[in-house]
Amino acid sequence: MKAKTGDVYCVYNSYLKKYTACQITKIEEGEKKPKAVLLWLDWSGEQPLKEEELPLLKPLYQDFMYWKRGLHLCNVDVMVPANHMLIGNMQPLTDESTNTYAMSWGNGYEVYRQLKWQEIPKEQRDAFKKAESSKEKIIFAGKEMAVSRHRIHDDVPFENVLELKAFPCLSYLACKKWHTGLYEYLQSCPFLDELVLENHQQKRLDFSNAHLHRLSIDMNGVEELYLNNELEELILLGEVTNNCKIHAVENGALLLLTSTEIVPKIQGLKDLGKLHCSEITELDMAEILEAYPMLKELRLWGKPGILSNLSMLFRFTKLEGFTTVDLFGFSAEDIPEPDRLPNLHWFWMSSLPENAAKKAKQLYKKRTEEGLDLWIQKPRKPEWLAQNLDNPFRSWDGQENISAANAKKAADLYKKTRAEILKLEQSSPIEAARTAEALVRTYTEAFNKMDKRKYFIETVEREDIYCALTELLDLIPPSLSINKEKLLEIFDTIRDF
Repeated sequence: MKAKTGDVYCVYNSYLKKYTACQITKIEEGEKKPKAVLLWLDWSGEQPLKEEELPLLKPLYQDFMYWKRGLHLCNVDVMVPANHMLIGNMQPLTDESTNTYAMSWGNGYEVYRQLKWQEIPKEQRDAFKKAESSKEKIIFAGKEMAVSRHRIHDDVPFENVLELKAFPCLSYLACKKWHTGLYEYLQSCPFLDELVLENHQQKRLDFSNAHLHRLSIDMNGVEELYLNNELEELILLGEVTNNCKIHAVENGALLLLTSTEIVPKIQGLKDLGKLHCSEITELDMAEILEAYPMLKELRLWGKPGILSNLSMLFRFTKLEGFTTVDLFGFSAEDIPEPDRLPNLHWFWMSSLPENAAKKAKQLYKKRTEEGLDLWIQKPRKPEWLAQNLDNPFRSWDGQENISAANAKKAADLYKKTRAEILKLEQSSPIEAARTAEALVRTYTEAFNKMDKRKYFIETVEREDIYCALTELLDLIPPSLSINKEKLLEIFDTIRDF
């Protein structure tokens, strides 16, 4: 079903445990296809919105955290997602356009964040906004710093975390060791919504009184971890201890668990709602099912990697969204029939076996008319995996903004540079340093040349190029004592992208 101007829709938000509402205020022509302008509404309710309530609706004005007060508008696809209910149609509440784009319609998350913001005492919110717009400088740890600082790492020396109250609008803290006052600070600061904590040497961690939305935690040695109820994402760093117990609201039903390489089985998260895993080399769907059978969202990224037992996907009876990228080891026969995944409303697979891609498109095409967000791209022939196993630019192959010629040039350049770097150990340290500098110059200039003909290197591509270079430099034997930081400076100086 396609949205029409003036349509009002209702969708359930699991964080609020209430329904939220939005309106499509206009349909605008895009470069390739039309886009709908979506406006979130200042409404939530225990039951879906009723048509007779439409005249009472007002637009949502958001000002939580760093947002300046304004309407929440975004451009979305005109196809209505399966989880959105049409309530009725009325005169659009605004005729504004927006430059903001969203991958999906969402579920009223912005309404949830605004309501949580309004629960914070007004004097604290006012102090936050005052500091955020302030030009004032203070002396902290012997350095001049802006009082409006948003993020801080503990390479800025402090011992007691309570010292950070000098920055009233701080929202991100990264620590590479345990600090006195951490728990007290997290409890007293409702704006600190992201914490990264490494090398803490604690067996038991209790964040139940914090206000975090995102926590990246070093799990080495942790036996017990208590999470606050508002936490949305838990990112696991290090190695998870056997029999580690995590205490989360509703056994993790509202939580996104993020890990790399493996999916650890953790006590206390039997009802885990979302799971993301990256850098996969081998993964068995049966193991995920055994550990987390109640998943609503499952997203998996390969290195590339092998995913076995994909055919068991239908056993995730609550599954609403599924993604794979650069994963193989399955075939067309493993793609579940659509009626076995009745709650699925987005299904994305990229860089997958060619026959599985064809089958997925064939099976699920009709479901798009019912609101399924279907995105199947980059079908791969069997020989592709062997050719691209060690290619850091494999994602460029089939990418819309990158020509096939440039994708091949990048892969060939990486292989050639890698081969030359592996030869460095045969040279003297002085000669090896000269050669390494020349290789970095050639590598960088090659990408300059590619991008000059037709600009395509943006943030993601720039990161790919940089990460590939750091991987190459890591191959240089330490015995040659080559200054890798100097080589990265050469890259940064020469690059035009």
